[in-house]
Amino acid sequence: MADISRRTLLNRALLGTALGGGALLGLTRRVHHQVATPPPPPPVALTAALARQRQLLASYDRVLVGERSHPGLAGLRADVAAHGTALHEVLQRYPGWRLAVTASTSRAVPAPGSSSSGPSSTAAADPIAALAEASRTAATATTAACLQWPDTEPHAAEVVPLLGSIAACLTSHVQVLR
Repeated sequence: MADISRRTLLNRALLGTALGGGALLGLTRRVHHQVATPPPPPPVALTAALARQRQLLASYDRVLVGERSHPGLAGLRADVAAHGTALHEVLQRYPGWRLAVTASTSRAVPAPGSSSSGPSSTAAADPIAALAEASRTAATATTAACLQWPDTEPHAAEVVPLLGSIAACLTSHVQVLR
């Protein structure tokens, strides 16, 4: 058998004792598991505004495919796309916005200018008038969200002017589409 020095034997004995003591200590202590809680979702009014902008953008796309007779339609569509981008950027400031399943995104909402029973007679007869009505509806909802936004909300300084600007722009769209 190989000779082992006293120093090596002592080191191995100390290592074994430390490992055994650590294992014993680990078995006698209670483990407290911390459950990760997801960050809170963004306000529903903000995600609903984004959903409205996306629906309105889809409506503009449908009308642009069929009608190119209105001179300002492409510019109005660009405004709506820019609104959606701005809302998306503001939503980035809310850590839980991707995890949020809100009522506005989880239930099927009919696109502006249509109803749940099928296309409306206004949309079939005059798609520009349907866009004007969809813009009016979106402007009304966005104005309400802007006016009801709490001042104490952390991002109110960014959200309130954005919602107000979108509402004003959509109101002007209604006038242009007449």
